[in-house]
Amino acid sequence: MSGECYFCHGLVLSGERDHIVLDGHADHQVYLHERCAAGRNVIEGSAESSERTVTCPECGVVETR
Repeated sequence: MSGECYFCHGLVLSGERDHIVLDGHADHQVYLHERCAAGRNVIEGSAESSERTVTCPECGVVETR
């Protein structure tokens, strides 16, 4: 599964470590590069932590990873 980054419109691949796919939404999927989402209050927690939250920039739903 791949798509276009919500912010930079570059290719996001689901298998890449620094690529984020938000697919738990009923009517849309959102693709993000971690570097693009940084500084936009989208990701809370670090990549090393066991639990991070990602806020969908489209609808505001929070997913825990």
